[in-house]
Amino acid sequence: MAKEFRGPGKDVVKKVWQELGLNEERVKESVEALKKWLAMEPHLPEESGSLHEARLERWLIRCKNSMERTKQSIDLYYTLKSLCPELMCDWNPRSKWYQDAVKTLCWFPMPEPTPEGDRVTMIKYLTKDAINYTHEDLVRSCTMANEVRMCEEYCFSDIYVLDLENYTLGHASRITFTAAKKAEICFLDAFNTRLKAFHFINAPSCAEVLIWILKAVLNPKLISKVYVHGKDLTNFRKQVPRMCLPDDLGGTGGSLQENWNLWLKKVDSYHNWFKQHENFKSDESKRQGGALNADDLFGFDGSFKELNVD
Repeated sequence: MAKEFRGPGKDVVKKVWQELGLNEERVKESVEALKKWLAMEPHLPEESGSLHEARLERWLIRCKNSMERTKQSIDLYYTLKSLCPELMCDWNPRSKWYQDAVKTLCWFPMPEPTPEGDRVTMIKYLTKDAINYTHEDLVRSCTMANEVRMCEEYCFSDIYVLDLENYTLGHASRITFTAAKKAEICFLDAFNTRLKAFHFINAPSCAEVLIWILKAVLNPKLISKVYVHGKDLTNFRKQVPRMCLPDDLGGTGGSLQENWNLWLKKVDSYHNWFKQHENFKSDESKRQGGALNADDLFGFDGSFKELNVD
């Protein structure tokens, strides 16, 4: 039976702190420094409260205790909410677009972390019918999942498992390089996902384009972490603990559908928070040094231009 998603225990938190040279006092000092920095940036929104502080702490952890990198990531996050609203706004789990999206693809973290403190995220196309498949809406629903994790998660790194059992040419025809690059910037730069491995499983021949595009947008270091498996999952199961896989894949973490249902309830519990948070985005008219636009950020080829922070 599937369990509800849970944050890390104190042992995992201490293990992460130890790896990054942190302790409770240094974490508090860093969060306060980030709050002061945000207050001095006129183009960034003013947030407050314990959840805001928790998210700042997780940004720091995801950025490996680098203040400069954390500031860049936070600035980019709010900037993308202004300049890339098709992926970073209208985070409403009760909206029609979301209800349609979650019927075509699931994206959720498994409830138990690995013994090393990593988190396995399952992704699967739920139907072979691609008529209602919208790449942007599916990525947007996934950024919502990342937002929930930013409020509750604490892990060393991420292991993604994309099950392509139901992937078809109809899905393959909907994705573009630019859309994939924007998604990559959202996940790896704004949320600073620390990718340990990305496993494609049950990959049909028509998935070659998807895998090629993914490798095209990733840097060489991350490309080496991409693994493609066909129907034979023997090697895959050696790399991911059974406790962190759904029963459907030979794991012991409960069925995929049970986990997906529990995660949908988790996301829905953030409905009011998503609504309140909708307008927390950058005001580019107030940015020191001049406003940015989408071309400044992505370039015509979708390439990310790094933000400079003080």
